[in-house]
Amino acid sequence: MNNSDGKLTNSRVALGLLLLGFAFNFADRSIINTLGEAIKTDLSLTDTELGLLGGLSFALLYSVTGIPIARLSDRHSRVNILSTAIAFWSLATGLCALASSYWSLFLMRVGVGIGEAGCSPPSQSLISDYFPPEKRSTAISILYLGVPLGVLVGSISAGAIAESMGWRWAFLIIGTPGVLLAVAIRLILKEPPRGRFEADAEASQPVEIESLLQVLRFFWNRGGLKHIALGVMLASMGGYAFGQFLHPLLVRHYELGYTEAAGVYGLIGAISVGIGSPLGGFLTDRFSVKNQAWAAWIPAAGLFLAAPLYVLALAQSSWSMLLIILIIAGIGHNFYHGPAFAAVHNRVPARMRATCTAFIIFLSASIGLGLGPLLTGMVSDWFASTLYSGQGSYFASCVSTDTATTVSTNCLEASSSGLRYALGLVTLSLNAWSALHFYFAGRAFEPRRGHCQRNQS
Repeated sequence: MNNSDGKLTNSRVALGLLLLGFAFNFADRSIINTLGEAIKTDLSLTDTELGLLGGLSFALLYSVTGIPIARLSDRHSRVNILSTAIAFWSLATGLCALASSYWSLFLMRVGVGIGEAGCSPPSQSLISDYFPPEKRSTAISILYLGVPLGVLVGSISAGAIAESMGWRWAFLIIGTPGVLLAVAIRLILKEPPRGRFEADAEASQPVEIESLLQVLRFFWNRGGLKHIALGVMLASMGGYAFGQFLHPLLVRHYELGYTEAAGVYGLIGAISVGIGSPLGGFLTDRFSVKNQAWAAWIPAAGLFLAAPLYVLALAQSSWSMLLIILIIAGIGHNFYHGPAFAAVHNRVPARMRATCTAFIIFLSASIGLGLGPLLTGMVSDWFASTLYSGQGSYFASCVSTDTATTVSTNCLEASSSGLRYALGLVTLSLNAWSALHFYFAGRAFEPRRGHCQRNQS
């Protein structure tokens, strides 16, 4: 095991390095959201194709390779796996600049997804061996601060680069520096002993543990954890849908430039996740000491609050009001990050943590990321074609390259309204549905139900 016998890295330094890995992860993953409208115009895409490019292309192998990588992380050096993954996805992001068509860009995004599958499972597993159970919700929530950091820096940089140099340069300039971070993590971060905070000394267990099927059966039958998994899946589905199409909405409906829209998009993500994720972790660590149900009920409350606020935000005619309401909605939406994964880590053996984390991420990626943007794009195209009041069909008149230079007001109104209606419908239903699963998970965690002990096996 890499460096496990030497002096461990300071826990704060370790968390900082892992946070930077998460930031690079989401910067490279989400710049497609900022560049989407420019790519759509350049390659003459529909919203459905844009949804495929932002969602399914990335999730296609990200979700499939995540579990085998996690199984390796439960047996071998998590530091080596993480550093290799960062280098791989960073190079793949840079190669997106060389894409000559929609499908070549699609395949490059598949490569990014393969690399990024090796980020979250080993990172979260490492955190659980750097921080004791009573601090894990907060630590994992701090890890998720990499999301707003990466989105903010990535989106603003990508918007500015795309407007001045073109979208291809944005991929190249933002993608390649991650290789340096991969080297730094490999040299600085030490591999901690597994299960070092667990009373039952699970670190002494043999490396060969249960089969994948046995691990997943254990997880699914563990009181409340299946509801945590489904809640994360649905919350991420709504979140990825909004993330994919918020920048296009700002450009189409509010008529902002690419750079200005990227700034608003990045600000919303940075503040909502930057406050919501650590606040959710803090509240969970504070209130779940006496009743573990709060580990699920706090995310449920945030998602119930967010659902109608997203719809209210989309009804605003001013982008500044949209900004304020979306930040409030996003804070509640992002309560679930730390509490959800900490609840899992506190209820499964140490050598199952990366695999169980990967299983949730599999659902989040394959269903959440794979279908969320795609579903929203399809609904948006349907609404737009239904609302279009010009001559001919919406797709023939508003999407083809032959008419791109003379798009009518009818096209712009249909495209804008269709996207707003789709985002409202999708986010309202998915957030409310997710909140219900977190509520049921809390019921299973309540002391009277006998599921309040954290380290059962």
